[in-house]
Amino acid sequence: MGIRGRISKNDVLLSDSANNKNISMGAKSSLANVNFEQGVIVESTGEFDMAIEGQGFFGVLDEEGNFFLTRNGSYHLNPDGSITNDDGYYLNLNYHIAPEDWGNGAMHITAHGNIIKNTEDGPINLGRIILYNTSVLDSLIPLGEGRYLPNENVDLYNSVDYEEGFGDIRQYALEASNVDLTKSLTDMITSQKSYSLSLKAVQTTDDIMSIINNIK
Repeated sequence: MGIRGRISKNDVLLSDSANNKNISMGAKSSLANVNFEQGVIVESTGEFDMAIEGQGFFGVLDEEGNFFLTRNGSYHLNPDGSITNDDGYYLNLNYHIAPEDWGNGAMHITAHGNIIKNTEDGPINLGRIILYNTSVLDSLIPLGEGRYLPNENVDLYNSVDYEEGFGDIRQYALEASNVDLTKSLTDMITSQKSYSLSLKAVQTTDDIMSIINNIK
């Protein structure tokens, strides 16, 4: 899933103390924040493919136990009972039954993340997938590949302790990119034109400064 970023542009000014004014040297752009708007939900065939309809992130762990957040919901069940994505990151969840005892058979994931398996004795709850969210989305540190590192100075909430404020988990579905290609192309063209104009402004300023220096 692709996440759209918002770009901010700032003027670059060169201070001319002799004439008590600033000279424009063009503009620079920086990533102001990340747009976490809901992407389009598309159907999938994977039993552990999941999309979050609303707020929240999945929690994943690497082999060293480092914790990250992600909206990417493509996972699969391994022979040892662990649930990982294609990059090998482990899905964080509360196990009610040890994964090696899950056995075979279809599993249903509820909107609240409970993993239910139907047995001869009735349905049993194998575990619960936990969603996470932070009080300040802009505090998340992008790491690439749809992963984000929570800021340790900002509160992190989970769907077990705080059920309100989290979206529903939808099984057999994935969240597509929230990137609007038409808008992105338009923004790119606008940025290119802005850069071109800024470059011409810098060249003009350089020519003027050169003339002034030659006069002196």
